[in-house]
Parts: sequence; C-alpha cells; structure tokens
Amino acid sequence: MKINNTLLINEIIKNIKNTNFIDYSKITKINQNKLFYVAEQADKKLKIVLPFVFKRNDLLDLNSNGIEGATGIIIEEIKKQMKKGKFSMLSGNLGRRYEGLYEPITIVNSNLNIGADLWRADKYNYIEKNKIYLSLRMIVNNDNKTNINNNYNLKTIGNKIDNLLVELNEFINKIPYNIIENETINIINQKTLRNNLDKLGLVCFIGDYSKPARKYTRIRRHHRIAGPKEGVNIEFKTPVELNPIEVELYNGNIITGLGIKRKEVFIISGRNAQGKSTLLESIESGQDDHLIGDGREYIITTKNLSKATTGSMNMNGENISLFFQKLPEGINGTPTNVKGRASGSMTMAYQIQKAMSLKKDIILIDEDNSAVNLLVSGLLSNWFEGVKPLCELIIENRNKINCSFIIVTSSLDLLTATGDRAIYLENHKAKYLDLNYFKEELKKYYLKLSNEL
Repeated sequence: MKINNTLLINEIIKNIKNTNFIDYSKITKINQNKLFYVAEQADKKLKIVLPFVFKRNDLLDLNSNGIEGATGIIIEEIKKQMKKGKFSMLSGNLGRRYEGLYEPITIVNSNLNIGADLWRADKYNYIEKNKIYLSLRMIVNNDNKTNINNNYNLKTIGNKIDNLLVELNEFINKIPYNIIENETINIINQKTLRNNLDKLGLVCFIGDYSKPARKYTRIRRHHRIAGPKEGVNIEFKTPVELNPIEVELYNGNIITGLGIKRKEVFIISGRNAQGKSTLLESIESGQDDHLIGDGREYIITTKNLSKATTGSMNMNGENISLFFQKLPEGINGTPTNVKGRASGSMTMAYQIQKAMSLKKDIILIDEDNSAVNLLVSGLLSNWFEGVKPLCELIIENRNKINCSFIIVTSSLDLLTATGDRAIYLENHKAKYLDLNYFKEELKKYYLKLSNEL
C-alpha cells in the first residue's frame, strides 16, 4: 500500500504528547515537505523531519553576536552522545547511510553553500533569546508497522518521539554553560578580527599555532568543511624574518601571526607534498567561522575574495585585454570583446581581470590548477599568442594591480621573483624565503643555462 506522506506526517504530529516542544510556527502548509515531512528510506526505515524548540534560560546571558557558536556546540555535544549510542533515533542507530546525521562539523558560518546535508547551525537550527530551535531528522525502524494492514503504529512512533524530546531537553540543559559561552566568544573573536582587517591594512591573518591540515571523510570531502587532521598536524608559525604582528581579539587576548598586506604579492613555495595547497585552502577557508578545535579559528580572511584557475568557458563579450594583445585563431571578436570557446589561459585571464574590475581584495592562485603560460613569460607563447603573463604585468604595470595576490608555486621561478614577500614550506613548516637573495641566484641560474645552450 502506498503511503500518503502528507497525511502520515500530520498523524505523527497528532500523536506527539509533548506538544510544548513542537515549533508550531513552522508547521504551515507552505513549509510542508520542506521543514516537516516524512519519507520511507531505501532500507524501509521511516525518516521523520520536524521542527522543535527547547528552552534554556541562561542562553539570555550570551552575547548574540556570536550565538551561532552556541548553537553549533550544542549540536556537536548532542552528536558526541549519538556516537556513544544515545539518541539513536537521531543517528539512525549509527547506520552508514545516515552518517550525515551524526558526522561532526566544525564550521559555523560560511558564504559557500556546503555541508547542507549535515546537521549544523543554520537557518533551521539556531538560538533566539532563551530558545534553541532544532530541526530534528529522526529515523524510525520498520518494526513500528502493525502486522494487520502494514500501517505504521503511530502511537508507538509518538511515544518514541516523546521520550526523545524529554531526554534531549534534559541533556541540552546539562551542557556546561562555560562551553557554550566560550564558543560564543570564539565566534565573536573571529568576526571582529575579520572586520578589523581593513583597519590593519591586511587582507588575511594567519595566526601562529593554527593547524591547516585536514581530515576528509565520505561526508566531508571539501576542504571548507573538512575537520582537523588526526595525529600529527604541524602548527603554522610565522618566520621571525617576516615580523609577526600582534592583534587583539574581542575578549582582550593577544595573538601573533602573519599578516598579508593589501596589494601585496605573497608567494608560498616549496617542494611537492609539503602543505602549500593545504595552506592556500586554509586561507580560503578563513572566510568561514570555526568552532574551537578546528585548527583554523585564527586563519582570518576577507570575504571579498576570488580564485583564479584554469578551465574552459564560452565567452560572450568578455574582456581579457589586460593579458591578451591579440586573440588566437578560432576565437572571434577582440581582446576587449571575446566571442567563442575560451582556452584555459583565456579563462584564467578573464577570472583575474574580472576580480580586479570588481575590486576584490585578494586573488588566490595555485600553480597546480593554473594555465602556466598566463603566469610566467615564455618565448614561444610571446611569439604565437601575444600574451602578457601575470609576472610581466606585476613587473611592468604594478600600478594596475589593485588587489593582493597569494600564489602557490614550486617551479615558476620568475613568478616567485616578482613577489613582495615569500615563504617556503619544508617538512610542512613555514620558512622565510629571502627574495633578494633568490633573485640574485636566479640571475646566475639563467646565465648558466644560457651559456650551456
């Protein structure tokens, strides 16, 4: 018999006795199948989603500017109990297909729509005054069906939900207040520091003792939501030659770190597998707010950020004239009005030029995901393509660079030489790269090569 999900969810709500926990303001026709619904799963279990509200009066004492941190840690504390076998309806008895229900997540605020399938602080899970609103996704076993007509035993389901709500409310009210308050202050610290970057003349701050390395799981496969790496996770420490700066946090604590300046070209170099791309990803993740223990709490980056990568796209009037003096055959239009299927270098040129026209504060570039001929000079590319690469733009027209660049490279020496400051990673530790010395050695290297040709 086919289940009428609309009727079923309404009947389940009627069989919940602890009605004081139900957020009836969201039980409306417009929210049907969005904020509350029921669905039979592939394993024949029933997934029930309902909005609830719990009360804890000391939440009124929290600073509302960081309240997302309080919501996040309450959810994570519940998940810790779920992993121990408690609140089994919320974890689907820790079944693999339900990992999104109990997978930990240390990100609180993000401008990227990721981790939507994870239970986390968001517009459906939040604190307002002394109330915590939680959207609960509950998994009910199919043993709640009667043997007579295969209908669900709604009374049994209602009783299970009632018991869950009582236990959950009791647990939420027993979470130590200092844990919740600390996370609130933690989020305010990050927001305040990000808001103060411009005043400090920075686009990014990498706090000393941050831990950029990530652990990826089947659920958290993107670096923005990945958790801290377990085991050895080498802390970032600013080389003394780069003059670590001190910043004061909202709570009065002073921390030190590397400040990347406005309109600075900052180079991250080093051999393969030393953590260069990981550090760049953490800088990108600095747009987000993280819970204590994530490792990236004090890697703080402006949200006015862009990335430039290679790829291919259809152009319909885009401007790449900052880099291209002429267009290759097969591409119509002019460098200021390109028509056709763009190459990887043209796509990257467009991304950089657009970011600069939008006055982005910072552009991130990773050599591994780049069109190399757009980054460094090459005799053949200069002959055939008429491309002015980024390194030449920086050298010859620095006044046109209206944003900061953070560039990861291991082999593009000429691009490295155009940097204002640089580090190299060795054994995953940041070390100072003296660019004046590097330039002199590069000249010798080029001269040696020219004599050998």
